[in-house]
Amino acid sequence: MRVNIRSFLWCAVTDSILPKQTKLLTDDKSDSACGCFVTKLFGKRAQNREVQEARILEAATNCFVRAGFRGASMNDICSEAGMSPGALYRYFPSKESLIEAIVAGHRKASAEILDRMSGYGNIIDALVMVGLDHVRQKSANGVDDASARLFAEVRAEAIRNEAVAAQCELYEGQMREKLLSAVSAAKARGEIDPVGDLELVVASLAAMGEGIIMRNFPAQGVPVEALEPMFRALAVGILRPVQA
Repeated sequence: MRVNIRSFLWCAVTDSILPKQTKLLTDDKSDSACGCFVTKLFGKRAQNREVQEARILEAATNCFVRAGFRGASMNDICSEAGMSPGALYRYFPSKESLIEAIVAGHRKASAEILDRMSGYGNIIDALVMVGLDHVRQKSANGVDDASARLFAEVRAEAIRNEAVAAQCELYEGQMREKLLSAVSAAKARGEIDPVGDLELVVASLAAMGEGIIMRNFPAQGVPVEALEPMFRALAVGILRPVQA
C-alpha cells in the first residue's frame, strides 16, 4: 500500500486533537481531502466568530443607547449578550474596541451608499439619494430603531474621547473624499457653480445632512420621502446647478 507521507503526518497530528474528524488517507487525493477539511473547519470557525461578534455588537448597541457610552459597563454588555466576561473579552477587549467596530459598520454602510452616486444622472439627484438613503439606513427597523440614537451617542462621545474621535474622523474622511470627488467632477463638467470653495461646500453639505439624520425624523412619524425637498433645496442652494 502506497502511503502519502504528507497526509500521514497531517493525520498523525490531527488524530490527537480531532480524533473523530480525521482518518489516514492513502491515495493521491488525500492532499486535497485534507485541504478541504481544513477549509471547512476554519471556515466554520470564522462564521461562528462573525455570529458572536454580531451578537455582542447588538448587545453593546442596546446598552449604549439605554445608558450612554460612559454609563454602560462591560458587565452590562455581557449580561445583555448572555455571555461571560471571559468570552466577551476574547472578541472585544474594551468599550473603545466595541465602538470602533460599530463605527466601522457605519463606515461600510455609508461607502456602499456613496458608491451608488454614479448611477444618477446629475449631482443634485445623487446627493438627494445619498441623504435619503442615509436616513433610511439609520432608521432601517422603524421608529424604535436604535441606529440613529447610537449615531448621536457616538458623536457626543467623540467630543471627549480621542479614540472614538479618531474613528469618527475616519468615517468623515471617507465621506468627504467620495463627495468631493463627485462634486469636483460635476463642476468640471460645467454642471454646477458652487457658492464657494469645494472642500468647504462638501463639509457644509455633510454637516447639514448629518444634522437631519441625527434628528431621526422617522422616529417622529415623518416619512423619509418627506425629507426629499429639504435635501434637494440644500443641494440646489449650495451647488447652484447651471441651466442648460
